[in-house]
Amino acid sequence: MILDLFKTGVYFAECNLELEPIKEFCIQHSYNHTSRELSNEGGYQSPDIHLKDYNVLAPLYSKIHFEVNVFANGMGLNDQNIDNAWININGYRDINVMHCHPGSALSGVFYVNVPEDGGNIVFECPGSEVKDFAWDNQVDHENWNHYNSMHWTLPARNNTMYLFPSFLKHRVEPNNNQDFKRISISFNTK
Repeated sequence: MILDLFKTGVYFAECNLELEPIKEFCIQHSYNHTSRELSNEGGYQSPDIHLKDYNVLAPLYSKIHFEVNVFANGMGLNDQNIDNAWININGYRDINVMHCHPGSALSGVFYVNVPEDGGNIVFECPGSEVKDFAWDNQVDHENWNHYNSMHWTLPARNNTMYLFPSFLKHRVEPNNNQDFKRISISFNTK
């Protein structure tokens, strides 16, 4: 019998929010604020925004607050509040490199606009360096599963949200669509 000793959960929610006003807000915000460079290579990453300060983002703020506490309580964590949030706009071949969010409990991303071939989110197993060293050439990639995989890819889709522990390393694949940008809003909670 296999015992699942240490699990790392990722939470998924379909949001059913009105996307067009959020998309327009993100685009307008990018025209008025300089991009910062943290995990992004190319594209736009806004300075922190306060979701509850903007009427157009109020439904998203409420949805995040609700879903993050369902996830947190399910994992035995205290209730969470949004600590910070920011906008990501990735054009052709723009990426977010592998990173985590230290100083936070949970992190998340909400997808506002994902074109075809817009790039997915990839999570790295917390023990991947050790697994890779110990199991080098022991597992065929076709046979990866929850026990032996080094990475797990989840699809980026419009109106979806992923929540995950902030320590979980992740990256975003390149947007390979030359005509449309991938737009998302990311956030951390405490």
